[in-house]
Amino acid sequence: MKFGSYCLLLISALLLTACGDDDNTEPPAELTDFKHTHYLNLQWSASTDDEIEQQYLFIEPLLLKDRIVTAGRRGILNVYELEDGDELAEIKLGIPLSGGIGGTEDIWLVGSRNGELIAVSGSSEDVLWRTRVPSEILARPIVYNRNTVLVRTADGQILGLDIKTGRIHWNYSKAIPALTLRGSSPPILSRSHFYTGLENGRLIAMSPIDGEVVWDIALTVPEGRSEIQRLVDIDGRSELYGRVLYAASYHGRIAALDVTRGQILWSRKFSSNTGVSVGPDTVYSSDDRGHIWALDRNNGATLWKQDKLQARHPTRPVIFQDFLVVGDVEGYVHVMSRFDGSFVARTQVDSDGILIPPIVDGDRLLVLSRGGSLTSYTLNESAVYTDEELFD
Repeated sequence: MKFGSYCLLLISALLLTACGDDDNTEPPAELTDFKHTHYLNLQWSASTDDEIEQQYLFIEPLLLKDRIVTAGRRGILNVYELEDGDELAEIKLGIPLSGGIGGTEDIWLVGSRNGELIAVSGSSEDVLWRTRVPSEILARPIVYNRNTVLVRTADGQILGLDIKTGRIHWNYSKAIPALTLRGSSPPILSRSHFYTGLENGRLIAMSPIDGEVVWDIALTVPEGRSEIQRLVDIDGRSELYGRVLYAASYHGRIAALDVTRGQILWSRKFSSNTGVSVGPDTVYSSDDRGHIWALDRNNGATLWKQDKLQARHPTRPVIFQDFLVVGDVEGYVHVMSRFDGSFVARTQVDSDGILIPPIVDGDRLLVLSRGGSLTSYTLNESAVYTDEELFD
């Protein structure tokens, strides 16, 4: 596994590797032994056409009522039955993909590397329309009110399109820094607005109807002399909890914002490109060192920190029952207590690594690896074993 591939950067439209396979790259922390109070029970596994290999492509599966849709860089969509993992369809689009999958039960949306948004029927599985957009799509397209598709492109533009025809109704353009992390945060919807983080460290609220900016606020101000030090992208997922938006930036801050006033309620120094997950009392995030944090939702105070995954590039932590789950660079799935960060279970999907956060579907946990392995697990209580005893 080439750990440096996780440090891909974007300069204009060119991809550069910011850290290669040199001796200065920090190796992933060795996994430590712990008492397994739970175990991940494999329900089914499928080998998809969705491997991304060493490329930094954040193509999230689309979770539906009874199905899950995956997509990979080669332009193939795979549809699976959630209950048993049986493959229901394979759809070949014939174009390299870079972003997705968005949509509903009725329409599936993916973005291509050459700047094309493609809509696929969820019933007939035929292509409904293709629309050329200004540049590559890296974030999941979002559907608003069943009539508008919201799309972010790699050159800093945000577009609103008609969901039936793909016609562009409006677009918003903002200059982006010369050097940015590769990726874009998807828009977060509320009843009448949507919110998104930008490459310049700002958060904006917009109208999905006409693209009007409601408010624009700096989460982070670039600092430092070099372009790398001044990276402040908001690339990870933000989350809306009631009227409060929680977001984190790279080389910047993690914060809570009142969306009705566009005002920061609290913030603290933090660096993350994975984003946040929010529970009733707690905000969870993984930082750029691989540490998992739990912060008080009301004031940002530290509740606990788990540092045993340093340099393992954990995904955004997701809430699963009373636990947090992350995937890592070596393909391990780690399950931790939400209350103190202690490990309770661990399993390895494969050795290709996990970039997409695990997906929660009721009591089912779905994991897609970089190598295209899609697995479904349940979490069960177990007799207490150490790692050594468990794998003997």
